[in-house]
Amino acid sequence: MTTLRSMIRAGRRIGLARHATTIGEAYHGVASVPAAAARGLASSAAGPAAVRSARSRVASFEAFARSGAVSSRAFSAEGEKKDDAEEDVDEGEGGGEGDEETEKLRAELGERDAQVKDLNDKLLRTLADMENLRERTRRQAEAAEKFAIQGFCKDLLDVADNLGRAVSTVEVGEDADATKTAATLESLHEGVLMVEKQLASTLAKHGVEKYDPTGEPFDANDHMALFNVPLVEGAEAGTVAAVTKAGYRLHDRVIRAAEVGVYQA
Repeated sequence: MTTLRSMIRAGRRIGLARHATTIGEAYHGVASVPAAAARGLASSAAGPAAVRSARSRVASFEAFARSGAVSSRAFSAEGEKKDDAEEDVDEGEGGGEGDEETEKLRAELGERDAQVKDLNDKLLRTLADMENLRERTRRQAEAAEKFAIQGFCKDLLDVADNLGRAVSTVEVGEDADATKTAATLESLHEGVLMVEKQLASTLAKHGVEKYDPTGEPFDANDHMALFNVPLVEGAEAGTVAAVTKAGYRLHDRVIRAAEVGVYQA
């Protein structure tokens, strides 16, 4: 806006200068006409009265031209003073607007700095929370892995207690008679059967299943062939003839394959 006004004032000054130059040229032209006329009259055969009249007219033309030139210069000077005053006012207004805009920008910059500081603080807090969560999760995972079989072990404690009671019923000595020994062995057998049932129940509670593949077709995924058995009448080749060690599954996954003997084809 200030640049546009300056351009307008410069154009105005150029116009005034041209106007003053034109008036000056007109003055010289006008002044030269009466002078030429006076010289013509003086050289002619006119009388003294005509010469005086011509000179009077020349003086009048010169006075008119001078007044026009002076007025043009005064008008030009007044216009320049007015333009200078307007420039001073515009510069003052422009300075005020610049200060106001600077203050506005400083206020916005202060707000941005406050926002950046707040976001930085939130970021640091979030990173700290994530680090704490990561550490807490790691500890929980380690604890879960370390104590995963706690319940299973607790259930096996009853089995161990009963097995200890069964063993404590047997007395080893040279003076024991046959009748007493037979009764002790019978009691031990009953106790061991009870322990076996309790152990099977505990294993089943935790998803462990015992299987015996006798008579089933051989499956390399579930069975481990240790030896071959000659084929007998009524048997089918490739089936399990004998089981030396039962297999176990945990939730349908084989954790120990059954060790078997297979009928030879």
